[in-house]
Amino acid sequence: MRPLISVEEVSYSVGSARLLHDIQLSLFPGDVVGLIGPNGAGKSTLLRTMIGFSAPAAGAILLKGRPLAAYSARERARLMSYLSRQGPDQFSFRALDVVEMGAYPRMRWGRFPGSRERFAARAALRQVGLDELAEREFPTLSEGERQLVLFARVLVQDAPVMLLDEPTANLDIGHEQTLLRTVRARCEQGDAAVVALHNLNSAAEYCKRLVLLEHGRISAAGTPDEVLTRANLERAYETDVRIGQNETTGSITVNPIPGPGARRNMRVHVIGGAGSAVSITRYLHRKGCHITGGVSHELDSDAKFWSALGIEFLQVPAFSEIGTEELTRAVELARAADLTILCAFPFGHGNAANLDVAEQAHELLILDESTALCRRAFFGDATDLERRFRHLEKTWGTVSYDDACDYIASSMSRR
Repeated sequence: MRPLISVEEVSYSVGSARLLHDIQLSLFPGDVVGLIGPNGAGKSTLLRTMIGFSAPAAGAILLKGRPLAAYSARERARLMSYLSRQGPDQFSFRALDVVEMGAYPRMRWGRFPGSRERFAARAALRQVGLDELAEREFPTLSEGERQLVLFARVLVQDAPVMLLDEPTANLDIGHEQTLLRTVRARCEQGDAAVVALHNLNSAAEYCKRLVLLEHGRISAAGTPDEVLTRANLERAYETDVRIGQNETTGSITVNPIPGPGARRNMRVHVIGGAGSAVSITRYLHRKGCHITGGVSHELDSDAKFWSALGIEFLQVPAFSEIGTEELTRAVELARAADLTILCAFPFGHGNAANLDVAEQAHELLILDESTALCRRAFFGDATDLERRFRHLEKTWGTVSYDDACDYIASSMSRR
């Protein structure tokens, strides 16, 4: 299959500054290619070069096998549409007028829009949910409404190649989904699109391929699974991220990990299970504490969360008992901590050794069941396990999550 558009080793410069370096990209019918990368990575510059607004310093852009420069502006507009973040703000065009402009490339010279173009424009506005704003002047619309009007203009233009520069900027989640679903539906019918996006979750959900730009270079390209890796994103965006999966659609999800607060010289060891440690760990992380985790079973939510934050913890296979080696190290971590927190979770054979760790703590906070995702129950040697826990409870008492946070904050202020 011949590509609709090919970017062949394209570079672009402004003065002595090189903004694009040897970009190679092909767009085929049916493609939805997402351009991602941090601010200033070159996404908008690449789109402007592909549409012909900026001439490359090196390389070539081919549209259906012909050099882009071989097309007249009118011919190019019949094959490619372009959505920028700018509109005719200085003129008092109605929203309907702006959308009708998309029909101009297919109209005869000297002909004004007629009933056919008016019908197509109203249908496009209805498709993006703005048909009631057709008579409003474009400059009076909100930024999100303007963006949708400009996208409706792209729909009326009906070009097989769509180049969209941050089309979801300023859109609420509902309109963002509507716009991207529309783009994908058109491409499923044989069109193709290159879409610059900042929302990585939307890029993973709606794009067949992704291109990650860094400093004007392609640093990764491929399917969302291949591009949206922790290593790629942390390098490009210089922030910690957690990679997960949308349980409904199966697509990749990307979540930034908030940076810790100002570092404090307070060590806290957290004993968790069944996801009970997530909330208190998040609070400790925000406060800047040095956190260690207890022994967690593989696939447990606590283990996933601690791993995402880079917290030291011990892990054993799912449903297995805590071994001697893991227990010994967990006791060392608890003894080295200024404070140990025992979260609310069920006890049984597999995690009974967590009580051994709690018994070795210099200072222990026991969270009550108001913070638990499931009841603090006892299984297996239930009598012995409950007796040991009740002894700890009698010695240290239990506290609510809010009281625990207050106590930690007070302790930190005194250090």
